[in-house]
Amino acid sequence: ITMRVCLILLWIRIVVQPHILQCKAVQVFPPVNLTLTVSALAQVLLSWKPSPDQEQKNYTIRYDVKILTPLFEEYDTMKTHSFRTAVLHNGFSAHVRTLLLHKGLQVTSDWVTAELQPPPGAENTAVTGLSCVTHFTVSSTVSLHCTWLPGEGAPEDTEYFLFYRYETYTEECLDYIKDKWNRNTEGRFSVTHIAPGEIDELIVIHINGSSKYAAIKPFQQLFNQNAIEKVNVPRNVTVFFEQDDLVATWEKPLSAFPEGCFEYEIYLINLKSGNKQVSKTYLHDFRLRIDVTCRYSIQIRANHHMCSVSGFWSDWSEIVYIGKYYICLLFFVTKYLITQIPLFSVLQKKTRTILRASV
Repeated sequence: ITMRVCLILLWIRIVVQPHILQCKAVQVFPPVNLTLTVSALAQVLLSWKPSPDQEQKNYTIRYDVKILTPLFEEYDTMKTHSFRTAVLHNGFSAHVRTLLLHKGLQVTSDWVTAELQPPPGAENTAVTGLSCVTHFTVSSTVSLHCTWLPGEGAPEDTEYFLFYRYETYTEECLDYIKDKWNRNTEGRFSVTHIAPGEIDELIVIHINGSSKYAAIKPFQQLFNQNAIEKVNVPRNVTVFFEQDDLVATWEKPLSAFPEGCFEYEIYLINLKSGNKQVSKTYLHDFRLRIDVTCRYSIQIRANHHMCSVSGFWSDWSEIVYIGKYYICLLFFVTKYLITQIPLFSVLQKKTRTILRASV
């Protein structure tokens, strides 16, 4: 063990220490002209330049970047610019420093900082409770519908305006629904540039406003396009009996995703007993041993599975009934008559008593 320690110390002295001393002798300068530019809705371009005083020689130069607000993020790059998508209504700030690499060792400069101030606007005038949902349409496009509540401090004459950005496309909404004060509280895009079938792409929602009495603060929110998609209803639901089994089959919802990308829930009610059950499957059929003496109702709904994050469950499919109704009717009539037998017996006894009394 002593020999190993000596060899390690000797290796550090001969190989590593000269490199450390060499790196310490190199002065590393921070980048210059760090600039933050809003290049699109909820998008910032960070750009900077290498210090003109920085020695190049045989060194590799990279840059450490820290996004401080709105959310912390840390990464490094060889480029002198970087795009970041982030909500900007509370401002944006970042640090950048030079990272010099040489023969497996590295030396860093001091940080430089840049900041974007929050956009102007009175407190509590921005919208709240923003919610958005997309649909895949029969024309193979994507629609978008957003709802929100006016800010508590927004004057009654406030007008809100909805925008969305998807990749390089930005659009303003032209179709609104208003509240009782004639303020926009819902916006709809029947057709968008949102690409159906993409995975984890972001949709930027931006809502600003205007008023005669106050500056309205803008609001932004980022949505995963798969997480806000309301899946379409499963198609061509068919239900039949096969001996003592109830069998249901269906086709996948109208969607850009293939067959294996969905999960399904089956809502089954036994109309004889009133029992209800919800079953789950990842297939496009369902089989269950049942009581064939009565009637059933069945509905099916769908959601994303495997291929992307889950979205909103679809609506339930239309109710499908199966089973012999007259058997159920006979069962309930028989049950009713059985419950009435004690009453008939009581009435019969009372009638006999009255007749005897009259005699």
